[in-house]
Amino acid sequence: MGRKQLAGIIAAAGFGVVVVAYGAAFAFAGDKVPGDTTVLGIPLGGLSKNDAKAKLEAGLKDRAGAPIALTAGGSKFQVVPADAGLSVDVDATVAAAGAGRSLAPGRILRALSGGDAVEPVVTKDDGKLKAAVDKLAGQVNRPATEGTITFKGTRAVRHDSADGLQLDTAKAPVAVLAAYPSNGEPKDLPVSVTKPKAGSEAIAKAMKEFAEPAMSGPVRLSVGSKSVDLTAAELAPALTLTAREGEVIPALNTKALEPLFEQRFKSLETLPKDATVQISGAGPKVVPAVDGMVVDRAKIGAAILAALPKPTGERRATVPLIATKAKFTTEQATALGITQRMGDFTTQFPHGTGYRNVNIGTAAAKINGTLLKPGETFSLNKVVGERTKENGFTEGNIISGGKFVLDLGGGVSQSATTTFNAAFFAGLKILEHKAHSVYIDRYPVGREATVAWPSVDLKFLNDSGHGVLVQTIFKASTPGTQGSIRVIVWGTKTWQITAGQSERTNYRSPSVVYNTAADCRAQAPTAGFDITVFRYFAKNGARVKTESFTTKYNAADDIRCGPKPGTPVTPPPGGVKPPPGR
Repeated sequence: MGRKQLAGIIAAAGFGVVVVAYGAAFAFAGDKVPGDTTVLGIPLGGLSKNDAKAKLEAGLKDRAGAPIALTAGGSKFQVVPADAGLSVDVDATVAAAGAGRSLAPGRILRALSGGDAVEPVVTKDDGKLKAAVDKLAGQVNRPATEGTITFKGTRAVRHDSADGLQLDTAKAPVAVLAAYPSNGEPKDLPVSVTKPKAGSEAIAKAMKEFAEPAMSGPVRLSVGSKSVDLTAAELAPALTLTAREGEVIPALNTKALEPLFEQRFKSLETLPKDATVQISGAGPKVVPAVDGMVVDRAKIGAAILAALPKPTGERRATVPLIATKAKFTTEQATALGITQRMGDFTTQFPHGTGYRNVNIGTAAAKINGTLLKPGETFSLNKVVGERTKENGFTEGNIISGGKFVLDLGGGVSQSATTTFNAAFFAGLKILEHKAHSVYIDRYPVGREATVAWPSVDLKFLNDSGHGVLVQTIFKASTPGTQGSIRVIVWGTKTWQITAGQSERTNYRSPSVVYNTAADCRAQAPTAGFDITVFRYFAKNGARVKTESFTTKYNAADDIRCGPKPGTPVTPPPGGVKPPPGR
């Protein structure tokens, strides 16, 4: 065999070994991830493409959806990946890690001996990412705050200014992307810091030169030869110092001090008095308004502020008086047109135990002089108030569950009934009224009203277009005479009012009830029935409209104290006791 042939045989044999070795290497590593490859610390080296995907998905199961931890200005924030449109593309990440079949020798060599840390491939939705950054800006951004000085009691309290923070929304998306998937450690957001206009030095100066001297003693306010002292404790709640335009500016909330001014300035000023309408002699008369002279509220704040930083002995301010007109003038009171008797009604009541004198008289006194401007509503509960001993009332009869029982304010309903009828004949609009549940024969049938605090009220509207004045005339009862309450509604008469009524229908008979209770109160029976009352409105003798009010009275039982006749008497426990001495 020649030398060339031998060389060819040897070469062919060597190539076969290489081919066999290359095939073995391809079979072992041709479709696997390079040996030292990791993704976010998850080792994928030596795994096939499918195995690498499965391991990466398992490793990212919690982390890929976990909130992205961020920080700015010492505060922590979070972004939910789904809200920002962020997710990990597992397929692309595994491909980027080098998985997949390849015949390239270099690829096979790297699979056997290479690999490194691979960043995950992240997909994003630009619209959602921008929306998430905008929302983040609303949480991160804060303006610089200027310092203030407030007062706790008479001690000045310093509140220093603080830097502001502004998120860089152009760079923030990149920062959010870089922090995803989060490992729980907050990553810094790109922010800028804004500074307040007045620094700590300005606050310190204001403390020394104004706030602390301001609390050193009272301020004396003078009006001519008269004066009053306002203490530091009285002024402190309304005093603040705030940094503005690089300076610390004091301010006094004079509106908050108005109750103090009203109390302390009584010796300095004469308050204006509104005009009103009162009954004088036979009818209404306008009582003119009186103008006043009051401390000029527009100048008082500056005067006090000027005096506050001064030393003891110099803490004085002079304030002027200004003429102040009444809010309700004589001309306005005259224009109400309260000149005529619109409605007039009287009811009487027996003397009894005298509680009616107290309760009806107290209610009448509170109603007397009530002035209603056009469009205003009369409420008896509002005018009279709660029926308590402190408000001048005592116990008297009221109707409860069809029975007469004692309660505070019993008898006030007579004031309501009389007022209702006066408003009825004045032609005013009845907004709310409730008749008694049983008929009381001293009241006009179907044309009466009861009241109870606070739920049952008598209300009527002044729809006359003019003012209305309600006058009461009360006459107390005596053991031999009846008492009375008269209510007159004054204003400008618009209607001629007359009343009518239907027949009584649907009669209901009372029952006889025997009551053996120790507190039993006998009660005379009253039949129940229905009735409708009409109110006729006329002008110049011609009827214009008609209103109706229907009342359904319950029957009041015949209550008799004691056992029903013929009922066996039950002996007391232990049998009948022997008479004394036996």
